[in-house]
Amino acid sequence: MPSPPSSRTHVQIRRVRTRGGRTAVDVSSTATSSPTPITDGRTTGAVHPAFLRYLNPWLCRRVRLVIASTGTAGLTELVRRYYDHNMAAFERLGQGGASIHRAVWGPGVSTRMAAMHHVDELLLATLPPDLDRPTVVDLGCGVGASLRYLADQVELRGEGLTISGRQADRAATLLADAGLTDRVRCREGDFLFVPDDLAGRADLTFSIEAFVHSPDADRYLHEAARTLRPGARLVVCDDFLTSADPPESHRAARWLDEFQDGWRIGSLVTVDRLRSLAAGHGLTLARDLDLTPWLELRRPRDRFISVLVALARVARPGGDYWRSLVGGNALQLALLHGLLSYRFLEFRSAGEG
Repeated sequence: MPSPPSSRTHVQIRRVRTRGGRTAVDVSSTATSSPTPITDGRTTGAVHPAFLRYLNPWLCRRVRLVIASTGTAGLTELVRRYYDHNMAAFERLGQGGASIHRAVWGPGVSTRMAAMHHVDELLLATLPPDLDRPTVVDLGCGVGASLRYLADQVELRGEGLTISGRQADRAATLLADAGLTDRVRCREGDFLFVPDDLAGRADLTFSIEAFVHSPDADRYLHEAARTLRPGARLVVCDDFLTSADPPESHRAARWLDEFQDGWRIGSLVTVDRLRSLAAGHGLTLARDLDLTPWLELRRPRDRFISVLVALARVARPGGDYWRSLVGGNALQLALLHGLLSYRFLEFRSAGEG
């Protein structure tokens, strides 16, 4: 059993590939005293996910930290594959049809449709009422559900980026069906490298359940801030750690590890940490809403999945969708036990607006 790399070893996940139904990850590592990442691939090997799971929790923590500091391609590819492979299942089995976001049964919400769009309504409330035709950017747009809803309510120009080519294709179909292609566009792209044509255009930029997939929280904020006009808003609606301290129990640590592994999480931080990082990009936290009490947790289906996950721990079945179920179960338990909270954070950029 090889030892994990030391703090002086640089590791890069070079690519993820599938062969014969089994997934392999090419990893390069080079020991050095230089702070500059070394990615020349002098030591490269194919590592099977079973081996990676055996390295847990070192893999779940160390490799993500290394990716964040030396390059984002590896985790970005994992996120892309996660959504490419699971898109149809997420639409079919999610909480709200074509939307793959969570239902939020906030104050005054009485129907499932309203619960699915409660966060979208909060987004609408962030737009100044005197804007004639605001530009709205969705970083991590999925199949464009939020942009379609917003465009039905307001005369706007919408731009969406998704890491998944399959999601971008599906979004284009749904936008055409809704007759919105003249006002809303969703395209494949990496929100850590926002296209230059979006720079300085947005009156509102948002990410719903997408920020946590970023391998680099600071880079995300840099690119999100770059899209904003002076005085514009950035909204991040996602799961956040309630404490920066390590979990107090092995069970709690396992839930967080399974959530991060199953849902391809790269940026699981506290609200305070995000606030601090955002300030470095001229963004001030203007509103912080805790939506956790309004989530739909432990439905009969969720309880059934919990039983399956418990029974399958010995067999450890594989596959992206099974891993996502394990991650979703861990997320619910972490929310119920106060390890995570689901927050709606509204930041304002510097300047007039």
